[in-house]
Amino acid sequence: MTRLAVGFDARPALFGRTGFGRAARELMRALQRRDDLDVRGFGVAWRRAVPDLEPLPGVVTRRLPARLVSAVARFGVGAESWLGELDVYQHTDLVFAPVRAAPEVLLLHDVLFLREPKWFAPGFVRGVMQRLRPRLAAATAVVVPSQRTADDLLHHELVPAPRLHVVPLGCDHVDPTPRPDDRQRVSRLFQRGGRPPLLPDQLVVLVPGTREPRKNQHALLEQFLRQRDPHDDARSHDDAGRVPWRFRMLLVGPRGWGCPALEAALGDAWASERVTAAGAVAEEDLHAALRVADVVAFPSFAEGFGLPVAEALRCGRPVLTSLDTPMADFGGDAVLAVDPRDEEALWYGLKSLLNEPERRAELAAAGPTAVAPLTWDAMAEACAAIYHSVAGAR
Repeated sequence: MTRLAVGFDARPALFGRTGFGRAARELMRALQRRDDLDVRGFGVAWRRAVPDLEPLPGVVTRRLPARLVSAVARFGVGAESWLGELDVYQHTDLVFAPVRAAPEVLLLHDVLFLREPKWFAPGFVRGVMQRLRPRLAAATAVVVPSQRTADDLLHHELVPAPRLHVVPLGCDHVDPTPRPDDRQRVSRLFQRGGRPPLLPDQLVVLVPGTREPRKNQHALLEQFLRQRDPHDDARSHDDAGRVPWRFRMLLVGPRGWGCPALEAALGDAWASERVTAAGAVAEEDLHAALRVADVVAFPSFAEGFGLPVAEALRCGRPVLTSLDTPMADFGGDAVLAVDPRDEEALWYGLKSLLNEPERRAELAAAGPTAVAPLTWDAMAEACAAIYHSVAGAR
């Protein structure tokens, strides 16, 4: 098989640990392991890379403003000017590098901004669509991580079906093997902002993801604060004379936008004894939290894929997530899926997982099997087949 020169937009992998960044980083690594591809990363941007991320090999970086990159494109300067002649170029984000001649493949995670614009920052939809429509028209192939994203694109008549390819993300970048210091790491996360440390008998509800309206964390928090262990009143008082709650919630992920009620609730003195928002955390701490969590809650209204749920299932964690989403699709019987708009369903779902160890054990046992096919090498295999197809059709 002919070895293809593949340009790859590595910029999301340089600037973020999760979401687009995680997908770009792991897919590029998997593609670079293949003998049939010569993968060259495009890292031309003004932003500086996140300093504690492991460097990606084969990435060409230059500090140039995006406006300058766009301006020189009209004179024939494109990704090939930095990467050499290419057989295919793989876009991985909604900010597109100029490509001079190579067939273009888009990795498009979702178009949820067309379904509910209010989930996104003001002006986001207009700006994105001005960039996205011409790229979709020019793309030889469009890769999406779920059938639901494919259906959205078809519904909005943005891409014809023959150019659409459903290729799930991987989740095997997370090592599910417990570490001796996992619980200690998680306790340090709980102590951020002066919160109490994690006690040995406390159950952890992990809530991963950026704090933003679509993730539905405020409704989840309200229903969590209604939870009560029937044995709380009989528990011993701490040194300050308080009865430590048995259930603790840990939010990991950066503060986003549009959630004033959530931020106010997180600052409430009573909630602070039970809930910690740790912000963006190091990869080692996130993986420790995934291995320690007694429940992972991800009741997002909609997702293109839902990588945090796949990561949790790989670690054998019981997951509460949302009906009619990709998470419920690939999770199947290994997740507890509820209507995220139904407050009582959220309350009952949390209650059952926190108070029924047998139910937690059942879901934990099923999780790794449910996501066993979701590997980055499998995604790379499917993408490589697309690259060879589009390059051969030139």
